Amino acid sequence: MLSEMKTASFAAPAASMLLTAVVSLAQLSPAAPNAANDLIHPQGTNLGIYVFSARCAGCHDSHRAGIPDRYELNRFTAEDIFKSISEGSMTQYAADLTEIQKRVMAVYVAGRPFASSPAGDATQMPNRCKVSTAAKDSSSTEWNGWGADGTNARYQQKTSISPQNVARLKLKWAFGFPNGNSAYTQPTVVGGRVFVSSDTGYVYAIAAKSGCVFWSFRANAGVRTAIVIGPGKGTGAKEVAYFGDIKGNIYAVDALSGRKLWIMRTDTHPLARITGAPVLYRGTLFVPISSLEESGGGNANYPCCTFRGSLAAYQATTGKLIWKSYTIQDEPHPVRKTSIGTQLWAPAGAGLWSSPTLDLKRNAIYVATGNGYTEPAAHETDAILAFDMRTGKRLWAHQMLANDHYVRDCPGKYRPNVSLTQRSETCPDSLGPDVDFGNSPILRTLPDGRPLIVVGQKDGNAWALDPEKQGELVWNRQLTASFENGGGGMQWGSAADREHAYFPVTRGGGKFGMAAVKLATGEVIWRADPPLGAQAPATVIPGIVFSGSSSGALHAYSAATGQSLWSYDTNRVFDTVNQVEAKGGGMGGASGPVVVGGMLFVTSGSADLFGGPQRGNVLLAFELAE
Repeated sequence: MLSEMKTASFAAPAASMLLTAVVSLAQLSPAAPNAANDLIHPQGTNLGIYVFSARCAGCHDSHRAGIPDRYELNRFTAEDIFKSISEGSMTQYAADLTEIQKRVMAVYVAGRPFASSPAGDATQMPNRCKVSTAAKDSSSTEWNGWGADGTNARYQQKTSISPQNVARLKLKWAFGFPNGNSAYTQPTVVGGRVFVSSDTGYVYAIAAKSGCVFWSFRANAGVRTAIVIGPGKGTGAKEVAYFGDIKGNIYAVDALSGRKLWIMRTDTHPLARITGAPVLYRGTLFVPISSLEESGGGNANYPCCTFRGSLAAYQATTGKLIWKSYTIQDEPHPVRKTSIGTQLWAPAGAGLWSSPTLDLKRNAIYVATGNGYTEPAAHETDAILAFDMRTGKRLWAHQMLANDHYVRDCPGKYRPNVSLTQRSETCPDSLGPDVDFGNSPILRTLPDGRPLIVVGQKDGNAWALDPEKQGELVWNRQLTASFENGGGGMQWGSAADREHAYFPVTRGGGKFGMAAVKLATGEVIWRADPPLGAQAPATVIPGIVFSGSSSGALHAYSAATGQSLWSYDTNRVFDTVNQVEAKGGGMGGASGPVVVGGMLFVTSGSADLFGGPQRGNVLLAFELAE
């Protein structure tokens, strides 16, 4: 999933942090401007993953005794790694690299930016909450996890914000993420507290009303997932916060104190990561697993490719694995060697970038898969899959697009900037368009009782499937120009209320903005086209649809007509409650607005490269003015 969207979606996870952190550090190098441009449009070994594959993978991916692999290297900071390759034991392997290349690789290996500790620790902040009282009991008016509930509809039904008063929304407070480069995580609001994470690896619990900070927890790598809160029975905690990091770890933390309860590594693949938020149901934590393997697959020295996406179920109290099901059923096997001896593998791909969706009536869990990394792409790529919640058994699969085998920096129809002379033997013979799914499936029930799975795809197609008929197609609507003609579509998240689905369109022949369609038929009822930018995930409340753009503008549209009701420019510098220098920026990543009571919360600065690298590091809280 890393084409232009995933150059934009290199905003999804390590890569966004890699790009944003290093570009901000580029001023330390005399060749900074050119280096920064190369990072945005990488060729060869300019990105950390390429540098590592070419210089370090031979040893560190060998699994030889005494040599730490990529996962074990993650215990070191970016500063540690940079020092090692600049003046330490690894100097000989990086002697001809530029300073910027060394910094890129250091950030990639560490999984977090330079100077990410200890400045981010809540104990060092001036806005500590005076009394660490217990959080209020959860209620139906809160927003827990990525989609507000297990259906991933992003529909908040109970709120005091309405079309009549939305124009009275005013900024109440701003919280800056110290040393943050990309604010790409969506907040969770439970019990009067905002739980939010950062690319530096810090997770925070903040008072929703005032912005004072209760605690911080430092993960082993940057955290991109939304946080899900659940009961702590059996853990020694009243409530527990669950989240994943970009090195593939899943965590359980005491939601009251920030104390670590357990941590588990979800996948042994060195490029595995967690980008979609976990989902909790009756003591079981469901975790989607993705990777950035395709971002290194175009390197001639990389043995492409062996990662398969998967969905894992863990016992919430202990972290014990209950089951793990791969998106691609066939295991990777060696297929051939290149002329320089690089072993190639297949099949691979179908990572899970988004949060799973629960269907309690059918005891099923639905996921949307990424593209393939190898040719031919497995039939489970670019698909919606259904698994049994209790056993992990595959129930059905519905593929939306076949032959989408994509590896970065390979020449092809959709990569005209990469010449055939740069082609690596690790590349597919025919490069796919990379139009997989970043959206979570949305489960809705029509007024007549019929269930629907609704989802938006990166190529501009909106789909509705019947979960009672093995995912049979109900309707399909192309909401932009065709991908071949410069079209595009839904990048990270759509929303739906009882009658309509709302699809933020990232690009496509001038059709930016939002498209509202009837759930029952897919008929388009209105479009809203803001002047700039790719859209962040939508959020719907009665009468209003909220969505942010890559220009930094946060919009409120009438759910009935698409008329603009309110907007706010987040692309600026803010005074923060924790006195951290902070600014907003692009809002084109996987973080959408969160509405609770009369307040709206959103992060700004997701470094979505679609609308320019508008990085930021701020969490904003809005409230209805009297």
